[in-house]
Amino acid sequence: IRPGVATVGRLNCRGRTSYNKVMWLSFGARVVLCAWLATSVEAQRPAAAPPPANEMDRAVQEFKVQTTQMGARGDSPQAARRRSGTSQAWHGRLFENLRNDLLDAVPHEIVQRGGSKSLLRRNQFGFNVTGPVMIPKLLAPRPGTYFSLSYEGVRERISRTALRTIPTLGERQGDFSATVDQSGAQLPIYDPASTRANPAYDPNRAVAEDNLQYPRDPFPGNRIPLSRLDPTAVKALGYFPTPNSDAGPFFQNNYFANSPETNVANGVIGKVDHALNERHRLSFDFSYSNGLLGASKWFDNAGNPGPADTRSSNRRASIEWVYTASPQTINTATLEASTDTYDTGEQGAAFPVYRFAEYTGLGRGSPFTDNGRNNFIFTDGVSIRRGKHSIRMVAQHTRQQVKTYWPKYPDGFYQFSTGLTSLPGIVATGHSFASYLLGLPGYAERSTTLSPSYFRRNSFAFTFRDQYELRKNLTLTVAATATRRAPRTEKFDRQSTVDLNAVNPANGLKGALVAAGQNGVSRGFRPVLYRIDPSASLSWSPSAAAKTTVRAGWALSHAAIPIYFGQWGTQGFNGYQTFLSQNVQLEPAVTLGGALPQPPHALPDLRPDGANDTVADLIDMTDHDPVYHSVSLSVERELPGAVVVTAGGGISGGHNLLVGGGSANPNAIPLSALQYRDQLNDEDFNRSLRPYPQYKGFELYGQYPYGH
Repeated sequence: IRPGVATVGRLNCRGRTSYNKVMWLSFGARVVLCAWLATSVEAQRPAAAPPPANEMDRAVQEFKVQTTQMGARGDSPQAARRRSGTSQAWHGRLFENLRNDLLDAVPHEIVQRGGSKSLLRRNQFGFNVTGPVMIPKLLAPRPGTYFSLSYEGVRERISRTALRTIPTLGERQGDFSATVDQSGAQLPIYDPASTRANPAYDPNRAVAEDNLQYPRDPFPGNRIPLSRLDPTAVKALGYFPTPNSDAGPFFQNNYFANSPETNVANGVIGKVDHALNERHRLSFDFSYSNGLLGASKWFDNAGNPGPADTRSSNRRASIEWVYTASPQTINTATLEASTDTYDTGEQGAAFPVYRFAEYTGLGRGSPFTDNGRNNFIFTDGVSIRRGKHSIRMVAQHTRQQVKTYWPKYPDGFYQFSTGLTSLPGIVATGHSFASYLLGLPGYAERSTTLSPSYFRRNSFAFTFRDQYELRKNLTLTVAATATRRAPRTEKFDRQSTVDLNAVNPANGLKGALVAAGQNGVSRGFRPVLYRIDPSASLSWSPSAAAKTTVRAGWALSHAAIPIYFGQWGTQGFNGYQTFLSQNVQLEPAVTLGGALPQPPHALPDLRPDGANDTVADLIDMTDHDPVYHSVSLSVERELPGAVVVTAGGGISGGHNLLVGGGSANPNAIPLSALQYRDQLNDEDFNRSLRPYPQYKGFELYGQYPYGH
């Protein structure tokens, strides 16, 4: 079938085949593809019998009638109007989809919490229109030029429920007399101010209640005196709502939130298709969308620990040129540009983050963010048919730009543990919320983000594929993709990481902060990677009847390391202070009532020991990238009654897969160190066991290529 020509040519029919349906697909006004959908009728006639002539005649005539009615034939009235430019028909539709809680049952979780309503107001609406490019009485339609335009909008308010555990009213006053452990026994709370050394402690025995290294006195009646409560902690208590549920047990799941979520979205998709002549066709398409997710509020105040409101948008446009050099050669070139934005929270909406082991805390990290991504892609592909070979060659160049502003803890992060209100070394004692009331966090952090980061990356790929029909029943496909991937860089070289091979001047050990583009360090820390990804597949029908097909495939591929939103890898330019306790059972990292100390060095701080005593950003500086491989084999058999059975198997795997801190820890203490028990709570002793003792840990951001 040639562009612009719709014909019914010779039908080469073999064996037990009946043609009883017609499918057609029209691209603009130039190309019409007609295909016969064949179904087997093995049970209807002998295997070697050809289809009756009258049956074939009826099929051909039916094909002509249907394609003429559809306007798919060159002699149809629609085709004549298209050739003359007089077709002025626009087609389209309007739609509205409505959902409302008046039509719904009330969910069980609403009923069991005493509610009688579950809010749902949803309207999904839009239109689409397609036809020739024209303006009545102003612009006449041009032959071969068509457009389509679609719009869709969503307006929704819907209930979102959350069941959480928050401090009881008694606990907020320091009363832990009713607080129990997981077995239901009273959980004792100890006074950290009464900590003292035990002169009778025997270090050769395990810590036990009769061999305490640091005895403490419990609070009388398991109540913390009001005079001991930290004023900053008491002030923040007002951001906790009142418990409203008794799902239990032991006062757990005592707060049920039923709060509306708001969704607003708008999207437009458009396309203009123009045939210059029989060999050249241009297409332009674009899309636009934006959305607002007004998140459900767990707490209806600034201390809400739930998700923030999110605003997002997408803009995309592309232009495509298709050149039909001959019936066997087609070239397609595409230029595409897109931009995405993703923002959360509100500027200036920062609130300190308080986290407890047992309860839902206050505040959230990253209270406001500002992120955007641009992609520019140029693709050129050539398809060639030569004898038994179908060849496809594609070249693609991609340019990525990412702007991200993501302050993590601008007002501070405070983590409270049971250690400071426990009996040191004894489990099932102490409570993290009691440590909070006393203003004694075991860990604290604060981020200082001076400016956004502007990340960049380029890549190029060339793919060659040959589908070779060795015989009518045997097809072999081989392909290979050669890629060049540059590492992530920052527009102003504001990147830093820890080089695990550089010597740290603080202790003479390996592991020191390095900056992009300085002192011989590359701008992207990682090398430019050149990779070849091969693949092969086979399709074989052992018998002439073609009822059995064997398929086999093999592939090996490398994956690019993505650029996520977030300012990971900029620690020397955007500070991340961490405050550590020297012993989480004996002393706090800081006191809640006092302001966090200011950074001792102004930013940017690119000293080799500038990230010491922090959870340092670690970018892998090797040439590792994710590698995937797979092998598959299957056998497909057509059975009587239009039944197809497939049996097969495959194996796939990979190495250098990207993992985060939950799966890899380059600064891990060996498992054998568990023998030291309570000594591990001592920060100096704990530090001595780490491979890189100058760091508390490493932030891998899910991009450490060492998974398998």
